[in-house]
Amino acid sequence: MSMIENKYDVVIIGGGPAGGQTARNLSQKGYKTLLVERYKSFYDNNFSSAGMTLEPLKEFNLPTKVIGSYWKDITIKCTEKEYDWFGEKPKGVVLDFGKLREFLAEESVFNGGEVLLGHKYVEKRVVGTEVEVDLLEAETSKIKTVKTKLLIDATGPLRKVMYDSKEEQPKMNLGSGTEYLIEVDQKTYNKFKEKLVFFLGHKWALKGYSWVFPMENRILKVGSGRTHLKSKDQENTDKSTKKITEKIIKEYIKPETYTLLDIHGGILRYCEGLNDTYYKNNVIAVGDAISAINPRGGEGIRYAMQSANLACDYIDVYFKTGQENFKEYEKQWKKKKLLKWRLSEVSARRMYNRYSDLQVENRVEFFQKHFSIDVLIDSLFNFNYNKMLSRVFSYLWMKLKYKFNNKEF
Repeated sequence: MSMIENKYDVVIIGGGPAGGQTARNLSQKGYKTLLVERYKSFYDNNFSSAGMTLEPLKEFNLPTKVIGSYWKDITIKCTEKEYDWFGEKPKGVVLDFGKLREFLAEESVFNGGEVLLGHKYVEKRVVGTEVEVDLLEAETSKIKTVKTKLLIDATGPLRKVMYDSKEEQPKMNLGSGTEYLIEVDQKTYNKFKEKLVFFLGHKWALKGYSWVFPMENRILKVGSGRTHLKSKDQENTDKSTKKITEKIIKEYIKPETYTLLDIHGGILRYCEGLNDTYYKNNVIAVGDAISAINPRGGEGIRYAMQSANLACDYIDVYFKTGQENFKEYEKQWKKKKLLKWRLSEVSARRMYNRYSDLQVENRVEFFQKHFSIDVLIDSLFNFNYNKMLSRVFSYLWMKLKYKFNNKEF
């Protein structure tokens, strides 16, 4: 066993938005923190479409240097038709995911925290009121052991810290995705530079959705995400998110020339009902380790960082009073998110797995005819459905008309 090299108040495993925000917050409060990232650079494994509204910039006090581009329009491309919503001014941003992660780590260091790159979490041991943590350095394969009062699981969908390798986890719904970062000619980039494009239906997506998001000049993010459930019309699509992504580049974007800059991918493991383990044996989970990503997709970075903020409030109380109240952390998170996440579970299951391509097309067309871009954004990113209820009778009447004509809706 290696010698214990350092002691901390909090060690955070995982340098994504949730882990970085946790380190940023707690170091600012004066706690001795260590942020551990398995890759040597925050630009490695750079998987996130990172599209969001403008509100999180102010909510988390994010600088302009982490912004890849601004967007004001949204296009939804279905199997047959394309539907557009236009804004008169910027409605949101696409973040540079690597720069965001780097910024949060730099903020932590500025506040007195430490960052350890190129180290992989191996295992933990609870010793009295503290936790010993073994970390493997990638280059040398040497084990570094640190001791901490609290250990944060910010490892995302893998939940590597909360659960030991052979420990049973709650039942999860699975998803995966692929994203290409490409540099295109100026003429092609100009077609996409101020809008988000989403794809639905099995011509362009596999039991999920695909996307084209603009970054800095001439750079586009092109990707596809899928759920691992059987769905209607799935035989009409290519068999992998990689092939779908390449198809979008070739048949939809149609660049005169392009250079492939990076390919990255990731997985999603979502626990229905937010029934994850939030706290156990001095370990606290944040971000995707508590299913912070919405099951329908959209603005996952924002909700990961919100979970970090909430967890930090209870960590601060714990250090100041010595009282564990992390069950309240779980309770408050569910109070804030559970209803919206449950509604999104139903919506995602129908849209991605139950509806045929024709039914998807009909619903998107109905939405375009009846709702503005602001209502669409509220639904896609904030998961608010209140304004949509005003059109429920129009929706039901449309369904009846289709049914009387023996057509799918």
